Amino acid sequence: MTQENISLKAIRGFHIGGARQRVTGFPETAVVRVPGDKPRSLSMNGDHMVGQMYVTHYQQAAPRSKLPVLLWHGGGLSGASWEDRPDGGPGWLDYFLRAHYDVLVSDAFERGRSGWPAYPQVLPDAPEHRSLDSIWHHFRFGPEGGYPGNDIEKLAVAHAHEGQQFPVEHLEQFGRQFVPRWVATQQQALAAYEALLRRVGPCVVIGHSQGAAYALECARRFPELIEAVVAVEPPNAPNATNAPATSPDSSAARALPPHLFIWGDFIDERAPNWQEYRAQVERYHLALHEAGTRSEFLDLPRIGIHGNSHLLIMDRNNQDIAKLVEQRLQAMVNN
Repeated sequence: MTQENISLKAIRGFHIGGARQRVTGFPETAVVRVPGDKPRSLSMNGDHMVGQMYVTHYQQAAPRSKLPVLLWHGGGLSGASWEDRPDGGPGWLDYFLRAHYDVLVSDAFERGRSGWPAYPQVLPDAPEHRSLDSIWHHFRFGPEGGYPGNDIEKLAVAHAHEGQQFPVEHLEQFGRQFVPRWVATQQQALAAYEALLRRVGPCVVIGHSQGAAYALECARRFPELIEAVVAVEPPNAPNATNAPATSPDSSAARALPPHLFIWGDFIDERAPNWQEYRAQVERYHLALHEAGTRSEFLDLPRIGIHGNSHLLIMDRNNQDIAKLVEQRLQAMVNN
């Protein structure tokens, strides 16, 4: 891990993407905004901004690379997932800032500071709200049915997979990051990511989980805007037949950028769903390779790094993995 100090010239936040949309269907209500005041009529019908996302841009005083690093988070989370580990340790944002990269951290459409659209007026269905119980096995912290329950701090380590790198005793702190998640907003999210890429590209995109799937699709659609893509445990990838050496959706029709895929541990008989996800992504990696695109599939246990969960960006060894990613990025971008 690099120990260099962080020296920034500016931190800027902005919203990008989205469009004005006429929204109707809200009932007129009477509300009291100030205690003791008379009820006043409230109508929420009218023009709303829908589809935007929020981005924080950390600008280095002396950047080491001309390419900014974009960090795209996973499902049910926000850009906060890159900031700190649940046990208080540093996240990947800290690593790449100390390595003197300009970094942009986003909250995708309908997550975090991007705001939540109304439902059913804008989005027809209610959002998904994740529980600690539901992510225990899905994020590969421990075996199915092994969620420790009430006394997490004392019981979580004993219930977790042996050698687990995620700080499971701080599971409640991780749960404080959860935000509502809609499951049918892919096109709006991709449109906002496209707007961001057109504003800051060329760049490097690092995505985790759902954010990694978005990064893969954006690299296929807009290869002229992305110099390298790092996909950390994406749950899906574009169809392997849509992985040519050049992107059919790009007017520039340039070669797809280099790809790096990263996978953690406990993806064997303990997590059959993740076996399926990884197999699909590996097919895409092979299709990229066969089409002439530089692509590396990095399975951490195969190179001697064990114990990583789906949240390897928050695992105790996350700084070592970030360093590994940076080394691969330097080779990918410079060659």
